[in-house]
Amino acid sequence: MSPTLFRYITRRFLGTLAGAVAVVLILIVLIDLVELMRRSSDTDATFGDLLALALLHALSVANTTFPFVFMLAAMACFGRLARSSELVVTRAAGVSVWKLLLPVVFTSACLGVLAFSVYNPISAATLSRFETLEARYFRGQESLLSVSREGLWLRQGGRNDQTVIRARRSNPEGTELDQVTLFRFGPNNALLSRIEAQRADLGNHVWTLTDLHRWTFDPAHPDASPVREAAETAEVPTDLTSSHILESFASPDAISFWNLPEFIEALRASGFSTLRHEMHFQTELAKPLLFSAMVLIGAAFSMRHVRFGGIGLMLVGATLTGFALFFVSDITQALGASGAIPTLIAAWVPPAAAMLLALGLLFYLEDG
Repeated sequence: MSPTLFRYITRRFLGTLAGAVAVVLILIVLIDLVELMRRSSDTDATFGDLLALALLHALSVANTTFPFVFMLAAMACFGRLARSSELVVTRAAGVSVWKLLLPVVFTSACLGVLAFSVYNPISAATLSRFETLEARYFRGQESLLSVSREGLWLRQGGRNDQTVIRARRSNPEGTELDQVTLFRFGPNNALLSRIEAQRADLGNHVWTLTDLHRWTFDPAHPDASPVREAAETAEVPTDLTSSHILESFASPDAISFWNLPEFIEALRASGFSTLRHEMHFQTELAKPLLFSAMVLIGAAFSMRHVRFGGIGLMLVGATLTGFALFFVSDITQALGASGAIPTLIAAWVPPAAAMLLALGLLFYLEDG
């Protein structure tokens, strides 16, 4: 294939893809904005706040639709080339269908690399900001939990009484903490007490502390020495539950691809399950293969010349195939995140199967 033809097909595909992505982003923003306006009826959020939330959320939502968008863009691109007889002329000049597909497949693979290396960190940052603002506007609170190399951090309480909990390790459910330190703050963030305990067990609205030392401070006399006492057990009221703690984790989509390995290690060191984040990491790595497979499927259903008829059936077939692959991929990701199957298999088998399906269709429908 000549470089001129390679650039021409690449330019046509990129133009179609850019238009499809723009339409999807606009639709996502409008739908999200309507839903946010419905939820904000009893809040103080302004229309500007809601629009900002919708824009922040749009990039991460669009990220999940990209495989289908790539397939539709390939269908539209090759469909226009077929209607204008450009494909017929190119094939008559001796260019095989595989050479015609090379620019699109190469471009899709490159965009897949950019998707996890460049686009993912941007969408993760916007989603993280969206989750923070959404919690502030609609639930009146920030995130409850943070994980770092020093362990995990929890926060509980209301506006006038906050307790910050640091623990070295936890069980997977977040109900048993080891090497715990609690800091209790009063109004104006004045430190009221500090507790160090070997263990904390989450019960019914209470933390049960074991083998603890407590230091009590007097906010009225900050220079005075704290009162120290020791005890075998003690109870600290809490409004946290296991589900609240686990749901407070940053979702994998809100963590940059480049920060995921470090976060996974910190999560593993804290005792929590890392399957969801490992699944997300492998899924992002598989995007070049997935995007390439989806454009091949779109091309296989749209390179047929219009004079042969059956265009409508081909479009319906492509749409149903795309939805079926999306459904299968969603199931395997759920199985991988739950530990039912290895994350490598769950992340890489669906795009590999899509690629084999696309190649099979092209071998069957095309004569070279």
